[in-house]
This record gives sequence, structure tokens and C-alpha cells, in this order.
Amino acid sequence: MSRCIDKLPHSCGTRKGLQVFVDEESGKVNGWCFNCQTFIANPYGEERHVDDLDLPPPKTEEEIEEEIGLISGYPTVTTLSRKLRAEDLEVFGIKTALSEHDGKTPTHMYFPMTKKGKITGYYVKTLTEPKHTWSVGDVKEADLFGWEKAKQSGAYRLIITEGLEDAVSVDKIYRRGNKNPDYQPAIVSIPNGVGSVSRVLGHHAQDIRRKFKEIVLCFDDDDTGDKAVKEAMLILPEALSVKLPCKDANACVMEGRMQAAYKALAFQSFKPKNTRIIMGEELHEAAREPTPFGELTWPFPTLNKLLRGIRYGETVYIGAGVKMGKSELLNHIAAWFIQEHKVPVFMAKPEEANKKTYKQLCNKIAESVFTDPEVEFDYQAYDEAGEQLKGKLMMVDMYQHMDWATLKADIRDAASRGAKAIFIDPITNLTNGMNPGDANTKLQEIAQDLSSLALDLNVVVFIFCHLKAPDGAISHEARAKKYDKGEYVGLGSCPHELGGDIVSSQFAGSRAMMRSCNLMIGLEGNKDPALPEGVRRQRWLSITEDREFGNTAKVPIYWNPKTTKYKEV
Repeated sequence: MSRCIDKLPHSCGTRKGLQVFVDEESGKVNGWCFNCQTFIANPYGEERHVDDLDLPPPKTEEEIEEEIGLISGYPTVTTLSRKLRAEDLEVFGIKTALSEHDGKTPTHMYFPMTKKGKITGYYVKTLTEPKHTWSVGDVKEADLFGWEKAKQSGAYRLIITEGLEDAVSVDKIYRRGNKNPDYQPAIVSIPNGVGSVSRVLGHHAQDIRRKFKEIVLCFDDDDTGDKAVKEAMLILPEALSVKLPCKDANACVMEGRMQAAYKALAFQSFKPKNTRIIMGEELHEAAREPTPFGELTWPFPTLNKLLRGIRYGETVYIGAGVKMGKSELLNHIAAWFIQEHKVPVFMAKPEEANKKTYKQLCNKIAESVFTDPEVEFDYQAYDEAGEQLKGKLMMVDMYQHMDWATLKADIRDAASRGAKAIFIDPITNLTNGMNPGDANTKLQEIAQDLSSLALDLNVVVFIFCHLKAPDGAISHEARAKKYDKGEYVGLGSCPHELGGDIVSSQFAGSRAMMRSCNLMIGLEGNKDPALPEGVRRQRWLSITEDREFGNTAKVPIYWNPKTTKYKEV
């Protein structure tokens, strides 16, 4: 993608017709004279880089608005080079600029880009060789091209194309082939090329599902298009795909294959195959390397060494007794990822208000207390913590009951926005109101889905739950003997909050979770009022299941009320 940075005079006589463009990736500069339709490799007379230029000041918002208003007044005319008539282009509000020589020949097309229903800019494409593309106004995080029209259409089916002209072409193909306007689909395009597939589809995913019953991906028939389909399927796994008789929809129009294209679009959509057979030798070179540590780390050195870090694509299940510090541990890990690894996190905590969650993470970042009215509020420390959280913390805007279908869509959306760690606390909220048999079946489904999501989205998923209470108890005499030996946890079958053992079968949906999760950790402790306060603040991270390395160990940690953080002891 190029960006126009200057307008210069040219030897053909134009005063500002030579527009200078910079390649967004390489920074190299070239030009195109719209007066004489000539490519100028070095518009400043010698090869230049954007960093070498003394550029004019950027346009003000008023100047941009004025330019957008000017473009909105341009005509829409037939573009023979794309075989798209004026009425085809008008459906999408596309404008055309005319030649300065004859005032008739279209020289470039302007595609309107919107945000929240308002045109914020235009993509501009030349119609002559060599092709150039640039933008006017703000188009960086634009909605799907054609989205405003699509969402008001009431259509059953939504077709998503890769290119802007392809959306116009699909609409033209349907209007030519479809005799019943009631079956006309809604049609949109990815706005910023295939590189924006995850962002824009993640942004619109919930609205797409709410408004349309069927989604069809109509991407280019090449390696780039195939890769884009795979990315789109991570966001919209229910989508279908279609293969056209030509490389793309506009090529079908230009090559006279509109009837065949209509048949493919209307009747031959299919579910993309997500598996293939590969031979072991294909993986030999890729696997011929030392196994790396996980992309993320634990905030506890011994746990980190035992587990070799935290790997994307895995699921971690953490359980604790009632009020044993499970949420504090969750917040500590999330804050660690943000502060230490600079990665965004997504948190679904239906039993805790988002405002409280945000403050709790500020506690951890600042190693201070912003949640206790008896502690003086440090505004500067709070604001500094907020700066570290900016752009890194995503939460679900709801309270109490979560629906799994909605949360699954939210997880995909968060991952498309860059989240690398997903936290769900508690998982049992997703089965509230179900009888035990149905709840266990649902947890099995959720566990399998989360395992797939972690792999597909290349994220790590943390699942938290309250443990099933043990049935047993130990006598006061037996407990006193344990205490005399300095043993405060692992006391056998007794309440977890009084030092009871944690075993895998106590986790909600334990069998399904043991199959689907890579790691299960219990948070042990003892809150017996008879114990000193220092002991009551101790916890042990007990590894009960470790698929990768087979560890079973307990790591002692201590909660500091002044920093609100755990520390290994």
C-alpha cells in the first residue's frame, strides 16, 4: 500500500499533477503524473527514501474533511478497464476521477471507507498501468467495505470478497443471474487487503452472526487467498467457501464467465477442508531443532523451571477451595504477562465487576493497594499502572451468567485483537442452572472447544474453578500433631480451606478436563484461625497433571498484603 505525501509540478505542464507516493513497507519514494499518465521512478530527480525528505506538514482534520467532501461530489462513470458500469459502482457509492486531457476518460476510482456509518476516507486506485493504490483520510481500521448497506439488507446470506472490485463484481454477477431479488445476498469486502482479515472479521464477527444465517468466503484462487480463508475460518468457523471459474470475481466479469460464476456462488459453496495427510519426512527439517521453552513464563521460578515456561496452544486448569486466593493468582499471572511480556490478555470473570478487576490488576502492576478504603489512594501510582495496562487488558462487558456460544465468539474476537492469554473464572458459571449430568456433558464440550481454540488461535487458555469439597475430616488431635511438625497442607480428606489434599478428580468436569487440558494445578492452603497469620497467607501450587513433562510437585508461595502479589518462598 502506498501513501501520497506530496504533489509536484511536471515537465508536461501540470502544476500539481505529479503525485509523490511512499511505499508503507520499504519507505521508497516514486511518483505518478495524473496529467500525462506517466510513472516517475524518481520524482525528486534522484532516488530518495521517505526519511530523507522534508515533507510538508500533515493535513489538518478540516483539510481532510474538505477533501473527502470534494471526492463525494465526483461523478460515477463506467470503467471499461474493469467492465463495471456506472450503475454497478453506484451500488457501493464508488466515485471516479476523469482525465484532465479530455474530461471523459476515468483515471482512478475512489472506494468509500466507513467507521460506525460515517465515511472517514477513500481508497484510491488508478485505472491505468502501472497500478497505484493510496488513501485519503482515515482508512486504517475501516469497517468491511459495503458494511452499512449489507447490514440493512435483511439478506439471509453474506458474501465476503477479498478485493474491493470483487465485491462490486459479485453484486453485478448476482443481479445478472438471480431472477428473484428476495434471494439477493449482502456483499462486502475486506477493506485493507488480506492482511486485515483477522482484525476486521474479528471486529464484525458478532454482528455478522446476528444478522446473517449463512456466510460465504469468496477469496482469490491463489496461495494468498487460501491462507486468508484459513485465517477467516479461525474467526468464523461456520463459514463456507467458494471457488470461481477465474482467479477472482472481477476476472470472471472481465473474461465473460459471469454465468459460471453465478452458479458457483449460488449453488456450489462448500465447507473448507481443515485437514490433510502429510508424511513424517515433511516435518523432519522443521523438527530438527532443540525444543524451545514456552513463549511466556510463570512469575514463580521453580514452577517455571519444572514446566519449561508456558506455551501457546495449551490449556491450563487451576482449581482452589472457596476464598483461597484463586482470583488473586489469576490477576497476578495476567499482570505478569502484561508487565513482563508486554502481551495483551483477555479476562472473562462474570462474578467480579470489571471495574474491580481493573483495579486489582493496577494493584499488581504498582505493587500497591487501590482497593482498600483504609489505604490512602496513590493517584500517581494508579495512573502509571494504567499506562502499562493501556491496550493490553480486554474484558467481557457483562456480569454474572455467561453463555458459551457468546463467550467463544468473544475469545475469537479478543485473539483477533492481539490477546495471547485467555482467562475464564469460574468455568462453572457456563453451566449454572444445569443438572449435574448435563453440566458435566457441557463441560466436556467446552473443554474440547477450548483446547481447539488454544491451538487454532495460538493462545494460552487459563481455566479456573472451585474444587469439589472432600467428604472426609480429621480429628483435632491428628490436626494438632500435623501442625506440631510444621505440616499445614496435604492433611488428607478434609476441607481445602483447612489444608485438605487437592486431587484431579475434585476439579469440575475432571475427566473431560484431564483429557483436554495440558496442565492442572491446585492452589492449596490453610486458613485455620488457630494458625499464625503468616501461615494463613501461605499457599502451595500443587501440580496434579502435567502432560508435557509428567511433573507432580508443590511450589510454596506467599501472599504479601502490601504488594497484593504472591512470591515464591
